[in-house]
Amino acid sequence: MNIIKNIGYFLIVLLLGSSLFYYLRFINTNQSFKIVNFKNLQNGDLILRCGKSTGSYLVHLADKTSEYTHIGIIAIEKGTPYVIHAVPHKNNTLKKETFKKFLNPKKASSYAVYRSTFNAKTLSKVVNEAQKFYLKKCTFDNEYNLNTDNKLYCTELILKAFKNAGITLNIKERELKFVVGTHAIIFPSEFTKKPIFNRII
Repeated sequence: MNIIKNIGYFLIVLLLGSSLFYYLRFINTNQSFKIVNFKNLQNGDLILRCGKSTGSYLVHLADKTSEYTHIGIIAIEKGTPYVIHAVPHKNNTLKKETFKKFLNPKKASSYAVYRSTFNAKTLSKVVNEAQKFYLKKCTFDNEYNLNTDNKLYCTELILKAFKNAGITLNIKERELKFVVGTHAIIFPSEFTKKPIFNRII
């Protein structure tokens, strides 16, 4: 009986150890990447990055077919690209930060930009809807509940910005397992699978 217990403990320690080792490799990725010329970006482009946080690691484990764990929408203001996105942080409100800050090597190891087939007028409406969520100081949705509009997670922000602009994207939810339970969420990679979004960078 003791032998079985010891084997069980050994397997648990081995599993935790390998997970910790993989996580440390994940957050310490030092992949370098070139940030594109701002002139190549347009209002309404979607930007995806592979983050280095614990949350990013969990997304990566649940969605191993994708190298990206986070998504935001680009808003061009006076020639400068900003990224509006929802991410857990100190006060948990939506963020709007410069393209360069969003891609800080401390936060990201790789990225890609996707452009939709919608016209500039339509995408301007989508960005305006994202701006509204930002100005309302919506917070990050730790419960991953699509039925609440005052709390949003990253993909939910994008989905609802399009929806409020009159565009239904029909993107499916999938399960993400946390220590405290399982949540049905929309992964960033789901946007890249839609034919209306094309990778440009």
